[in-house]
Amino acid sequence: MNYDQRRAELADFLRTRRVALQPEEVGLPTRTSRRTPGLRREDVADLAGISACWYTRLEQARDIRVSDHVLNSLAEALRLNAEEREHLLALASEDTRCSARVPTDGVPPALQRILDSQHPHPAFALGPRFNILAWNQARTDVYGDLNEIPAEHRHMLWLFFGGYMRELIQNWEQCARSVLAEFRAATGLYVHEPWFTSLVRDLSRNSTEFRNWWRQHEIEGRHVAAKELRHPSVGRMVLEECALIVDDCSDRRIVLEIPQPGTDTERKLAELSCRSQSQSQPRSRSRGARTVPIHTPQAPVSWEQRNHRF
Repeated sequence: MNYDQRRAELADFLRTRRVALQPEEVGLPTRTSRRTPGLRREDVADLAGISACWYTRLEQARDIRVSDHVLNSLAEALRLNAEEREHLLALASEDTRCSARVPTDGVPPALQRILDSQHPHPAFALGPRFNILAWNQARTDVYGDLNEIPAEHRHMLWLFFGGYMRELIQNWEQCARSVLAEFRAATGLYVHEPWFTSLVRDLSRNSTEFRNWWRQHEIEGRHVAAKELRHPSVGRMVLEECALIVDDCSDRRIVLEIPQPGTDTERKLAELSCRSQSQSQPRSRSRGARTVPIHTPQAPVSWEQRNHRF
């Protein structure tokens, strides 16, 4: 296996955390004049009890092996939280897990029935690559039919940074940054895989926000922030996400979107459900998707210009 990409990610993560720390935060005297923002490499090496030369090689993505003891010392020196520490260990790991073992499309019938049982609450199944594998009718009622976009773009990052979510989600920046940080935290073992590098490259070309925020290397586990929506038919809704791990060693998750109490969201979801049932027969969630263009954040297309919501 080629670990070059994972070593590069490890080096980038260490560097971003080093420059984000100020000397006084780690008990070092404040330097009134310094060329390097944050801590110097020598500072981190001293705090971790390792040689500056060795740490420099680590930040240069050299091919060196790192013990868990040293990694934990670096985590302490850089004041990493639990999620950041786990990410550091994942990047330095030689774990050979591969996300390609999980199908990139579809779920077992029982899992689809679980999603359907959540109606009128939106629910979907998420793969280890953060691609959406399946969803229920309630999610279509709120966000639009995912069958209307190409399968390769049924991905959480594409939905946020490809232009689909910007008009619908009122706190878009907060949610987009959170999803990006969750993706990075969850995919540390997969950064060497071709799909990962292709995804980052394509999104960096498509979205200025993605490109800028990706460089910050933010890490976050499951967030608790509410998602505030402005639906064109029923108005304001507020949904909170809850993720459940599928216990089949597939790294799949079921994501439930629960109405926030006191916001009238429950009633509006029921109203959307009644509307969809009174119209034509629900669209099948078959995998033959009609191709539509991706709208970039730099040139968003208005809601009225689209036939479907995403």
